[in-house]
Amino acid sequence: MSKLAIDGGAPVRSRGPIVETDVFEEEELQALLTVAKQKKLRRAEATVEYEQALAEWFGVKHAIAVSSGTTSLHIALAAFGVGPGDEVIVTPYTFIASNTCVLEQNAVPIFADVDPVHLTLDPADIERKITKRTKAIIPVAITGTPVDMDPIMDLARKHNLWVLEDAAQSLGATYKGRKIGTIGHVGSFSTITGKITNTGEGGFVITDDDDLADKMWGYSDFARKRALGKASKYHFGLPCTNYRITNMQAAIGLEQMKKADRLIAQRTANARYLTERLKGLPGITTPAEPEWGDRVYFYYVIRLNRQVLGADMLSFAAALAAEGVYDLGYISTTRWIIPQHLEPVFVNKSGYGGKSCPFDCKYYDGHVEYGPGLCPVAETACEEVFWLASVHPLLERQDLDDVADAVIKVATAFAEKTAAGVRFDYGTPELRARL
Repeated sequence: MSKLAIDGGAPVRSRGPIVETDVFEEEELQALLTVAKQKKLRRAEATVEYEQALAEWFGVKHAIAVSSGTTSLHIALAAFGVGPGDEVIVTPYTFIASNTCVLEQNAVPIFADVDPVHLTLDPADIERKITKRTKAIIPVAITGTPVDMDPIMDLARKHNLWVLEDAAQSLGATYKGRKIGTIGHVGSFSTITGKITNTGEGGFVITDDDDLADKMWGYSDFARKRALGKASKYHFGLPCTNYRITNMQAAIGLEQMKKADRLIAQRTANARYLTERLKGLPGITTPAEPEWGDRVYFYYVIRLNRQVLGADMLSFAAALAAEGVYDLGYISTTRWIIPQHLEPVFVNKSGYGGKSCPFDCKYYDGHVEYGPGLCPVAETACEEVFWLASVHPLLERQDLDDVADAVIKVATAFAEKTAAGVRFDYGTPELRARL
């Protein structure tokens, strides 16, 4: 095995690390120019056409395009009627928006642990966390992995709960033949840069429920009632919000949906090529394919066996960066997940205006504490699951080979060092300070 670059050897790759890159082709450019020339930049005809295309692609009655995946979560909880005194069961292994959306409604997030293989909500722990205050469940299809939805929907029916599928990273994944996002009461998606389809910023919700659709439409547009028209001066329900997507973003999104199947297929092919290259590598576990559905690949993640490799994820990241395939700028970003119940906003029970509502609210008769040990499976995963690389459709075979070669080189060297009793740590104090 050749000498690691971090030890002074030659790096695998010399043309820069693999980074997220969006597909933006001539069709997207021309669609953008068309709405610009029409001077219809805010929500208009292109947005309506985009929403119709989304509904058709998913096979649902309603799709509503909004400003982000975060706001799509918020309007869904608002439509459910979640509010002060309520609890919503959420996952600790996700991006923070999946959970702070609950705080937006002055409700309390209750963390249930995850399945150790697929990193999605564990139905058994969900059931343990349900109380008389529980109003909804937010299962997250993380990294493109479909959640085992039947047990969750059974619990929802048993306890009269709403289910909001957070499929921000999983457009096109299926569960027992059904597209993710169509199984719960509402499906929520993100189209920010880097996602399966992209509009720069943006998101959308889908549902078959007419009442929920009307409410979500209103909550995204100053709480107007759709039946009174898009410019109605009357506002209902929540205090006013404006979560509308622009016509420019919608025009791009419409073109993206026309090629969504191709984009998904290429991501899947890229991921499976990496899996083929990395299978059987000591200390490395490649992504699992769930028995209940077909996953997609927003990001390619691997699990590190710290006993075999003799090092933590930071040392692994530093070694891969030296080989030229990993951007160390990601170590302090969303590509290095921390357990959400250990985020300061939850640990400190932070509310708006420096207040502790909803946790110490006169409407809330429960008590919750967040801290280490609350979700041990997720806490372990956050120390072992390494977000390796985007598998976006523009990657060339050489890019994939560079990633695979670097992982093989680093993992093999780490395992050999560990077996020989050689101690090493590439996580410098400077790098650790950025975590």
